[in-house]
This record gives sequence, structure tokens and C-alpha cells, in this order.
Amino acid sequence: MPADLNLLHNLCRLRSTLEAFAVDRWRESPARADFMKTMESRLADLRQRAVKSDYPGFHDVDTRFHRELVASCNLPSLLKSWEMVVADLDEWILHVQQVYWPSLMSLYREHELLLAAWNSPDPWVAEQATHQHLEAGWYRIAATREELRPEIDPVDRAASFISTHFASQLDVGWIARQVSFVSASHLTRLFRKKQGISPYAFLRQVRLERAAELVQASPEEISTIAHRVGYKNVSHFVRDFRTRFNMTPLTYRRQARK
Repeated sequence: MPADLNLLHNLCRLRSTLEAFAVDRWRESPARADFMKTMESRLADLRQRAVKSDYPGFHDVDTRFHRELVASCNLPSLLKSWEMVVADLDEWILHVQQVYWPSLMSLYREHELLLAAWNSPDPWVAEQATHQHLEAGWYRIAATREELRPEIDPVDRAASFISTHFASQLDVGWIARQVSFVSASHLTRLFRKKQGISPYAFLRQVRLERAAELVQASPEEISTIAHRVGYKNVSHFVRDFRTRFNMTPLTYRRQARK
């Protein structure tokens, strides 16, 4: 990779570090609910630009989307540092969007998942999603150029993404195409070979393992925990939990607290 691309990549990593700090600080803000309304409005703007394949317009709203996160911290030095980094990256990021995202709707979907992660009850989810989001373009570049490296492994990419966004409604076909850069059937074959299970089964496993932690440590209702880990139907959650742990969530909680 040429030296200038190394510099740009390092700047992207610096930007993700600044934004991860901003997310962590914002999560403690009493104005969090108001901020989410603003960001949902920005998300709607992004969708409109994506539908029209308006790359410059999408890029402009995207920049404001991230800037408002950093500005919400009310730390002038943080915002100034972020703006300096973004100024150096601006032209490159627009180039990457235009060349490596043939469909802006895919990039819009990534922002949907990112905002959901920022609002997650789990701080590590918000931080990890921030770093993943800003690394996505570099993975696309490497995959397109067929510059295969260990970190580009399709299964590892998918597993990492699922482990971060497990609480959202995920589609394996979308993950295969947009995260791992392979077909859904190929990802499933690779997943079974490396993990011994399908991507859907892996998603269910991640959800249930996180649910078990919450059932044991949290006073939350079982229905709340089910929704928190990505289940829409509580009865399906209880069924899967019983299959995985040979007992219901309530029994699991009672035994853990003996």
C-alpha cells in the first residue's frame, strides 16, 4: 500500500478513536433522547440521498451525521481535532464512496446499524461499531483489489459484525455481500467449515450467550432481555433459550443466584 494510503488509513483510525470517545461521553448525556431525534432525522436525509444515488449530497449529510455526534460532547478541543482530521480525509472518503459503494442504500443500511449500536445499552457495542464503520471502506478496497490478508477472512468479518450488531435485525445475504464480499451460499459453506454452524446459528448463539449474561446479572424482565438481544417474539426466545441451556430463563436466573 503506498505511503499516502497508509497515512489516510491512520487518519481514519484516529477519526474512529475520536468518535468512539465521543460516543462514550454522549451516552452519559442527559440530552441523549434529543440527540437521537436529531440523528434519526439525519438518517432520513441519508436515505433520501441514497435513493437518488446522490453521492455528493450523501457525503455532505454523512459528514454532518458524524459531526453532530462529536459536537454533542460540548468539548471544543475534541470537535476541533475531529474537524482537522476530517478535512484531510474529506476528498478521499467521497472518492471511496463513489468507487467502492455501487449502491448507496448499502451504505445507508450501515448507518442504520451504526445508530442502533450507538443507542445500545452495551457501551462496548457502540465503541466496536464505531471502529467497524470507519474501517468498512478499507476492507472494500482490499477485497476489490484482491489484496487478501488474514483480517479480510470472510468468516471472521461476518462473525465480528454479527457479534457487534446481534441486537439488530440482520440478513445473512446482506452481510455476505456487504461485509464479507462473497455470496450468501459461499459464506454459509465457509462458516460451516470454520465454525461448525451456519451464520444464522452463530447469530442465535451470540444472542443467547448475551441473554444468559443478562438473565444472570440484570434485574430486567425476561421480555426486556429478549428484545435487547434481538428477539421480536418472546416465546421464540424462551424456546431457543431452553434448547441452548436446558432450562427456561427464569430457572436459569434462580439457579445462578443460589
